Parts: sequence; structure tokens; C-alpha cells
Amino acid sequence: MFNISLLALTLCGGVLVEPFRIAQVEPGHHQSYPCAAMAPDGHFAVAWVDSIASGDPLNPEDLELDLFVRFFDRDGNPMTDAYQIAKMADTNWVHYPWLEMDTAGNAILLWVDRETRSAEQPSYVRFQRFAPDGSPVGSAHTVVARVFLYKRSPIDLSLNNRGEFAVTWLEVIPPYWDLTCVWVQRFDLEGYPEDRAFLTHDVPGNYLLPFTFPRVALNDEGDLVVTWRDKLNPDTAYRRFQVFDAADEPILSWRSRGHLLDYGEWGKWAEPYWLDDERFVAFWVKHLDQGYGVVGGVFGHRGLTRYPIRAVVADEQAGAWTWSGSDRDFSVAFSSDERVAETHVRVYSRWDPRCAWRHGGGVLGEIRDNEPCRRTNLFEYTPPLGKDTAYSEFLGATTTVAACDDQIVWVYTRPNLDTISEAWALISDWDMGVGVVEQPIVEKPADWEVITSIGSQIVLRYQDRPDGFRASIFDASGRKVDELHSDLTQGTITWGECYGCYGCYGPGVYFIVLSGGKSSAQKVVLIK
Repeated sequence: MFNISLLALTLCGGVLVEPFRIAQVEPGHHQSYPCAAMAPDGHFAVAWVDSIASGDPLNPEDLELDLFVRFFDRDGNPMTDAYQIAKMADTNWVHYPWLEMDTAGNAILLWVDRETRSAEQPSYVRFQRFAPDGSPVGSAHTVVARVFLYKRSPIDLSLNNRGEFAVTWLEVIPPYWDLTCVWVQRFDLEGYPEDRAFLTHDVPGNYLLPFTFPRVALNDEGDLVVTWRDKLNPDTAYRRFQVFDAADEPILSWRSRGHLLDYGEWGKWAEPYWLDDERFVAFWVKHLDQGYGVVGGVFGHRGLTRYPIRAVVADEQAGAWTWSGSDRDFSVAFSSDERVAETHVRVYSRWDPRCAWRHGGGVLGEIRDNEPCRRTNLFEYTPPLGKDTAYSEFLGATTTVAACDDQIVWVYTRPNLDTISEAWALISDWDMGVGVVEQPIVEKPADWEVITSIGSQIVLRYQDRPDGFRASIFDASGRKVDELHSDLTQGTITWGECYGCYGCYGPGVYFIVLSGGKSSAQKVVLIK
């Protein structure tokens, strides 16, 4: 049993419903990879992947994966039994579930179904609709058939409140299994196509340097924003995006690889969300001065204007952020008045004796003046290390969150004493969140600054840089137009209409980005 007193000390209040199991674990089975969605009245659904514990964790084909979903009322009482999704064949591999719910309570569950885990097998993107009472509407059927999907997190789903949803998927081009393309298509609530699938870019990802992690958001007017990660060359990776109207026409000027979401090199992929029919926000993981963290930026006029990118949370214990990451490094949910809940996995370890354990952590925030702002410190909502904590080398915890205007459901997995992974949830209000003490997040480096940001010449000053100064300059479309470099440890650099070897540039808005991608882009304006 959970030690609720420890939990209360961690959260310092705000828990409405204490932790409960999503469903009874079948003996010898794991519950993992949960996703959740909540309606405005507070009832919610959780989907998860079931696998056998006796399977070889290093051989995913041996895990006998199944997919389940269950619905709950706002107090956490089950509305349905756990519903097992029908696979195309009993021995097939199913994974990558995505779950969305509209304001009426209609739910859409999306997943990948194929014969084996191998990306070299044809995949089927499958769909099941559920009524507001949690009952299945019709049977599961295919929305994208016989495509070769990329090997990691190849699909995403977004449902609006006018009876349609959008699916994006990452397709490979055999026999080049890392040559990828991002596709998107619209469907009605019955799962029937409303348009033809189309590409979000002109050129495929480079061979061995692919586009990855496609994500999609659909608003009530039918506008789509699609994001993906672009590993442009071995040394850089960018987040790209494109916005399309209800007729599938691009709203922004067309770019063959998509527009840059930000101007920093490296970092992870982005998760987009519409705030209303004109504005969307995107969150992603990047390196900050205090380690890795989640940052976000708001885009107005359907992507035509940008607002400052702000850090939401930095966390040195978020182990997945420091390497290639999991398929879901974090999860975000919104209220209708633009409050935001974020969750991710925090990892602790020690060597004597060898032990590692994971907690669900998160922050609460809001969109204020078109900037994401944090309202709480980082907190944990799962119990600390104790007698009920188990460790398994191959069991990773995962978390997800869903919300309405007056409550939040936090869903997480953790091993029990038999090292069986179980899915749990707790329900809180929006006032919880005093927990782990943090230092303020520092985003802007102190060793350089722009002195003259508007003029016929741009002047910047730097100091205390033993390796010299390196920066890139991008125009307003996201195209790299110049580089700044100096081998001195301190000094000033002047950039104007004809600087360096890239040529001359006319008046307009430009962005200076320090090499390494560890600082925010500095906006400057060249005038005649």
C-alpha cells in the first residue's frame, strides 16, 4: 500500500482523490506507456499497453503487447471495465497509443498495429471511437493502411470540437529505412477521410539524418499545425513546423523543409497545442544554463507572429532529457482559461547498494501575456523511496496528465514489490504544487549581449569566452544567412549589410543565435 503521509508531505495539499490503480494487473503482466484525456465535466479515460513480464525485455517481439482503455468519472470511480482493443491478428505488435477527448466527451484512440515491431514490416494506423459514457462506437478499423513507419514514435493524433480529427505519421521510403517524410490527413468522427493525405514539406529527411517525431494540433476552425524534428546534418538538429488552413493550404510562406520553430541548434522535438483559433503554443526540451528543461513559445495569427520563448521547468533529475529521450519526454494539459499542467519522470539512483527509482514530477503554470509562465515550483506526486519501492533494470516509469477547469488527473507507472509495472492515478485541484525547491531558471547568458539592436549596423559585446565567440544569424523566415566568429576571449563585433562571406543583406528582422543552442535567440533589426 502507498504511504499517503509521505505523499501529502510531497504535495503539500491539493489532492482530491488519493492514488488508485487504473485496473487490476493480470498476473505476470506489466502496464506501461499510459495516455490520458479528460472532458470538461471531469470524467476521463486512460489507455495503456499491456505486456507479459516473462518476455525478454531486450526482445520486444517476445512481450505479447496488448492495448487497453478504461473510463472513469470525475471522482475516479470506474465507468467501464478495462476494454481490450482488438488487434488485426492475435500475435501482432501494437504500440504508440494516443488518446484525445472533445468537449462533448467523445474519445478517439489511435495506435500502430503490425506483424512485428520491425519498421521494415508494413504498418496499419488503427482507430477506435468511444461515446461519452465510455462505450465503443462501432469496431476498430484502419485509417492509414500498409505504410512503412519510422522506428520511433511515428504517429500523433489531434481531435477538435467539431467532429474531426487529424493524424500525422512518419513514413520511411524503402529500402532507405532512415529516409523519412511527414504526412498528415483529416478524418471525421467515424474515421472516414475528409481529404487526401499530403506532405508537410517538399524534400524528405536526409539519408541517415531523418525527419523524426511528427506532432499535430487541430483547432475548431480546421487549421492544422504540424511539427517535426529535422536533423539537418550530423552536428545540428532543428524543430520545424508548418501551418495549414481548412483547405490544406499553407498559411505561412512555403519552405521546402518547413519553418524553424526556434533558432537554437539541437534540442528535442516539439509538442504543439492550440490555445484558440488564432494562437498555438509549442513546448520542447532543450539545454538551459541549469541543465535540460522544457521551454515553450506562443505563436499568434496562426503562426505568422511569434512571442518570446520562455523556460517552464529545469530539472537535473529528468534522466530522459539528457540522452536521446523516450517517445514521450513530458506531457502537458490545459484548462479552458489557459492554465497548464506539465509532468515528466524524475530519476534517482545510488550505487551502494545499487538502486534506482523514479517519480512523477511536474509544475503548474499558465499562458500570461502570450508567454508560458510557471506558477509553482517543481513538485513530486508519487511516494519517495521506501519499503514499497522496487527497482528493475528494464522497467522505465512513464507519466501523463489530463485536465479540465477544476481538476487534474496525473497518471504514472511504477513497479510493485514483485517488480510488476502498475498504472496508477491521482486527482488533484489546480492549487497543489509546493515541493522541490529550485533556483530561478537562468536563460540568458551573462557573457554576451547586443548593444545596438536596431540600426544600419548591429553591435554586440562579449567577454569571458576562452574559446572565442561563435554565433549564427537567421532571417525572419528561419534561413541561416551569416555567421559571426572571433578567436578573442572578449571584444565587440559589428554586423551590417555586408558582413562575412555570405553576401550583403537588406533591411529587415534577423536573429542572432549563439553556437551550441544554449541561449535564446536575440532579435535585431537592420535599417538603411
